[in-house]
Amino acid sequence: MWKIFQEEFYKIASKKIVWIGLFCLLGFVRYRLAMVVDEYTMTTGRETICGKEAIAKDQELTAQYAGPLTEEKVQTIYEKYGFFYINSETGEQNGNYCSRFITERMTNSRQLEEPALDDIQFYQGSDWENNAAYLLEDGLRFDYVYGWDDLAETYGIMVIFCLSALFMIGLSSVFSEEYSLKTADILLTTRRGKGGGIWMKAAAAFGFTLSIYFAVTVYVWAIYLNVFGTQGLDASSVMIGWGNRWGYCPDTVAGFLLYQFWLGLAGMILLTAVVLAVSALCKNAFLAVVLSLTLYLIPVVWLKLIGPMRIFGHTVTKAVSHFMASMPVYLTMTWDFGFPAEQVMMHLAIALAVGVAGVWLGYWRYRGYQG
Repeated sequence: MWKIFQEEFYKIASKKIVWIGLFCLLGFVRYRLAMVVDEYTMTTGRETICGKEAIAKDQELTAQYAGPLTEEKVQTIYEKYGFFYINSETGEQNGNYCSRFITERMTNSRQLEEPALDDIQFYQGSDWENNAAYLLEDGLRFDYVYGWDDLAETYGIMVIFCLSALFMIGLSSVFSEEYSLKTADILLTTRRGKGGGIWMKAAAAFGFTLSIYFAVTVYVWAIYLNVFGTQGLDASSVMIGWGNRWGYCPDTVAGFLLYQFWLGLAGMILLTAVVLAVSALCKNAFLAVVLSLTLYLIPVVWLKLIGPMRIFGHTVTKAVSHFMASMPVYLTMTWDFGFPAEQVMMHLAIALAVGVAGVWLGYWRYRGYQG
């Protein structure tokens, strides 16, 4: 049985297109991080610093204000450094991480097309209450999180979606290739081939998915830790642009990144189960890839186009939308929707049920194949 697992794992891992795509993905992530570091600037006094030195200086400066964010602390930062702005003539950024945070989160700068320094001002009245007051009222822990904000976007969106595409390509042949090579009939004539052998093929698929996902996660996290260290991981998750203050969200940045990881893992496991079912239903690997991609994108079509029209009525539309939000393309992005904890658990339960059904469908379809 172990031999079947090894052979299937090797078959999946031998696809050059998967490795080429994986190396391109990791190479691009590394290049993107290098560009982020290279373009990073901050000003201290009249001096502009760039690159790693600027990051280190911003981290040192922010550490002086780390801790609960208060109105007095915001006022101190403003009086000492002013607002963050971009010089419209030179394109240079003026300010540091602290001034940038209060400018982007507590002023009207984002509402101005090309904000000049004289045009920027703190929110007033209802604008302050709706957009900035929560930063002071909820006990937000302030610290340097620039790198973690970028990591949340890079890992939670680009890495996850690219891995999903690579897994659909790599796993599509688990069962379908046996049909196209006419070897399924031979394998299914043996006792092990009709029983444990099928489960070993499925286990190899899950083993490949988990191995690659864990390895890529470690690599991406490691290169960001190498640049930004660990400062800010205990800051409030609301500090990063992806931290959600309405639905369920871990309190700290580190918790948020782990939340992204676990949601991504759940999505990858469900995706593997769905692709296994599709592979068992299709006579060749190319068709399996096309059908897997179609099923992967159907939730997007529903939630973006069909669902909003409510042509099936409110109750049916709501039920189907919950189901679609539990599928791989959206399950991995749950952190961005602000769902309450109960709804997150419901979506995970739906995903578990669909995943189990997918594996069983793949098993029985392949087991009952008769050429």
